Amino acid sequence: MQPPETTPTPNDLRTLLPHGAISNIARTLRLSHTAVAKALQKAKPSHPAVAEAVRLIKESGSQNVQEDLNQLLKSNG
Repeated sequence: MQPPETTPTPNDLRTLLPHGAISNIARTLRLSHTAVAKALQKAKPSHPAVAEAVRLIKESGSQNVQEDLNQLLKSNG
């Protein structure tokens, strides 16, 4: 299990996604944009949109960048 500071919160899931990813997930899963956005907001791991979002976040490396930025903020703060 990941430490709490590295586990994406529901709001973090959407901010960590690359531009246009919500629309791409919606098209891929044949869901509405709103349904995908709400699923990401609730962040239930069993939802296919959340699973796809986590895969994209890992693939893009944006979570690693966020962790690096958090470390810089902690060391400067």
